[in-house]
Amino acid sequence: FWLKPLAPGMAVSGSATLLPLPCRVALSLSWLLGSANAMSCFSEMNFGWCEYSRFNPEEPPSCPNYTFSIADFQRKLDLHYGLSNNAPPLTEAFFLVRLHGDYRANLIDMDCPTPLIFAHLLVSELMLISPPWGDNGEGWRHYDQAIKLAKEASPFQQHLMIARPAAWPFQKAMSQNRAAQAVASEGFNRVQAGLRYRVDFVVAHCRESLDWITGKLGNVPRDSGLYIYEKCGEMTRTDAWGMFAQTRVVSRPDKGKARGDECSAYLTHIVSRYESLADFTVFLQSDPYDHLHFEFLDLVLRSLAAATYSVPYLPLNGPRHVRTLTPCLQTVHEEIFGTNLTELVGPYCCAQFVVSRDTIRRRGARFYSKMLYLVDGTKGVDLCGIEGTKRSTQCYGYEFLWHIVFGEASDPPDRQDD
Repeated sequence: FWLKPLAPGMAVSGSATLLPLPCRVALSLSWLLGSANAMSCFSEMNFGWCEYSRFNPEEPPSCPNYTFSIADFQRKLDLHYGLSNNAPPLTEAFFLVRLHGDYRANLIDMDCPTPLIFAHLLVSELMLISPPWGDNGEGWRHYDQAIKLAKEASPFQQHLMIARPAAWPFQKAMSQNRAAQAVASEGFNRVQAGLRYRVDFVVAHCRESLDWITGKLGNVPRDSGLYIYEKCGEMTRTDAWGMFAQTRVVSRPDKGKARGDECSAYLTHIVSRYESLADFTVFLQSDPYDHLHFEFLDLVLRSLAAATYSVPYLPLNGPRHVRTLTPCLQTVHEEIFGTNLTELVGPYCCAQFVVSRDTIRRRGARFYSKMLYLVDGTKGVDLCGIEGTKRSTQCYGYEFLWHIVFGEASDPPDRQDD
């Protein structure tokens, strides 16, 4: 590879040439000649700029100051690429790649290009897996920029990236990026061959406004289907949603007095279409914005559109439930699975998720029919013994159990760490 570690007894002088160092005196001299090279990057960098209002140019500008910790960024990279597989520091990475050109040039001039290199590699990996709509090249461009910066780095900075131990986990980052490149290439070939994923959206609806479908959802994978399950007797018009290849409105009122909410809608879809499920199904409530961030959903949909997506089950909402274990949950769990629940459960809240066809089919159609029977009003007994409740407590219990239905641990790790 084009990066080579310094040989033992060698270091970088102020002129960035390799010099033999027979003793500590020479090492001190090297530091005097070029302290930036010898001491690597500074721990923190301060940035500031002024922004004028786009709506009222007469307003005084906002002039925030930012402090970026290179040391913290470096350690987060180690945790991400290491055995712990922590969340990637994407916020820091996007901050760096979007810096003004003068600030980027200052980092390079100070012989501190490594934060920029790793920022581009991280953003590249994300954009390879979830390319922007209509642009499959952004991930590759960030990768090219990272390689360019690495090639132009001083021999000392190159040494820090590939020496043992490496100050910056360059080899691991490259290996992970190449894996993302392979996934992106495979997805691209799949789409070009007309083998794109088939994606269906399932929405449980009861009178709420569905303007978010065009206003916030925006782009969806090509040939996606939309299924709206009407819970309250209305039949929504669908002529405004041309981004879907097909749209169906299905009447699904609850039979009993207690509402089955999203549970009877989701399960009706699974049971009725068990043999013809899409590759991936996105299950949403009709007010999804109360629980999820559309920007995150958009990343998922971009990956589905690029045929790079491979997550069996993914919760879409932001908040998590507080870990709990109640007699009611245990009763619902035993009714569904036939076993006693003894572990705490703490999933993401509020029942909105993406799940693959193969994951759904790990359980038979009868399993889901039984789940549906418990929440659609057919079973007149409330399992939790709460008489007169307006919402099925069984359905509320499902909110804590969907992830177990689809094969997840009772208290799964945070999404960003999984």
